[in-house]
Amino acid sequence: MPGNISKRDGIDKKRIIVLFIISAVLFLLSRAAKLAGLYYPDLVEKHFSRGIYPVTSRFQTSVANIFPFSLYELVIIALVAYGIYRIIRLIRSFIKKEFTREILNFLAVLVFLVSTGVFLFQFLWSLNNYRLPLKDQLGLDVKESSIEDLAATYKAIVLRANDIRSVLQYDQDTGTDRAKVRNVLETAWEGYSALAEEFDLFHANRVRVKGLLFSRIQTISGYTGVYSFITGEPNINIEPPLITLPHTACHEIAHQMGVTFEDEANYAAFLACKNHPDILFQYSGYLSALTYVGNALYSQSPELYSEISNLISEDIKRDQAEIRAFWNRRLKETASKIADKVNETYLKSNNQPSGMQSYGKFVDLLIAHYLQNNSI
Repeated sequence: MPGNISKRDGIDKKRIIVLFIISAVLFLLSRAAKLAGLYYPDLVEKHFSRGIYPVTSRFQTSVANIFPFSLYELVIIALVAYGIYRIIRLIRSFIKKEFTREILNFLAVLVFLVSTGVFLFQFLWSLNNYRLPLKDQLGLDVKESSIEDLAATYKAIVLRANDIRSVLQYDQDTGTDRAKVRNVLETAWEGYSALAEEFDLFHANRVRVKGLLFSRIQTISGYTGVYSFITGEPNINIEPPLITLPHTACHEIAHQMGVTFEDEANYAAFLACKNHPDILFQYSGYLSALTYVGNALYSQSPELYSEISNLISEDIKRDQAEIRAFWNRRLKETASKIADKVNETYLKSNNQPSGMQSYGKFVDLLIAHYLQNNSI
C-alpha cells in the first residue's frame, strides 16, 4: 500500500506537502504585492516606502552596523555550503538506493527557500521599485534636452571637477591605502545629512558600508557594489582606485534608503558626494558625473565632446587613465557578459524596463539639476 511504501522509504509526505503549500502562499503574496505596486504606486509610496520600509531597514542596518565585516558574504557562504551539503546527500542517497526520498525532500526544501527569498526580497526592499520617481520627490523637471544643454552641463561639471581636483591631495601610489578605504566605508553616510534636512526621502542615520572580502569576484565581473536586502547592508568592491569608491559607497547607501533604480541611485549618490564634508567624496561624485555626461555627449557630438574635454585638467586625465587601466587589467569579458545578462534580467523584471540602459538616465537628472539651478 502507498502508506507502507512511504513509511518504508522514510518519505514524510505531510512535511513535504506543508512546505509546498507554504511556498505557494509566499509566491502568491509576492506576486500580489508586485501587481499592487504596478497599479498603485501612490499606495506603495505611502504605506511601504515611507511606512513599513524605513522601520525594517533601520532595524536591519542597526544590527549590521555592529559588525565590521559583511554579513551578506556570510549569508552567501552559508547558502553555498548548504547547497554543497544537499548535493552530497543526493549523491549518497543514490548509492544507498534512497534517491526518491532524498530528491523529494531536496525539491521541497529548495522551493521553500526560493519562495521565502522572493517573499523577503519583495517585502524587505523590492516594492520600492514601484514608488514615485525620484525626480518628482526632488522637484526636478526632467524632459528631453538639446545637445546644447547636454554640452553646457558637461562643461559645468568639467570646470567644477577641475576646481576640486586642484586642491585634492591624491597620490595614485597610495590610492589603495587601507586606512583611506576604511574612512570611505565609515563616513559615506555623512553626505546624506544635509540632504535629509532638505528632503524627507533621505535620512541622516549612520549606515556602515562594508568592503567585500571577495571583491575580486565583482572586479572580474565588472561590478562595483551590491545592496543586501537580507542584511540591510551596502557592500562595495574595494579593489578599484580610491577616487571611485566614495560615489560607489553613496550609491549603495541610496539603495538602503529605498532608491532602487540605478540611475536614481547614481544621482542621489552624486548629491551626497557633493554635500559631503570630505573633498575626496566631492571629487568622486563629480568625476563619476563627468564620465557619464561625457559619454552621453560623445555619442551625440564627438566634436563638442572633444572641444570641452580639452578643458579637463591633467590631474583628472591621469585619474581617468588610472581607472581605465585598472578595469582593462582586471575585467574578464566572459564573466562580465554573464553578470550583465543576469543584472539586465533582474532590472527588467523589477519595473526597470530599460534594463542596463537605465544607467544612462543619470545624465537626464544631472541636466535637469543644472538647468534648474544654473550650476552643478
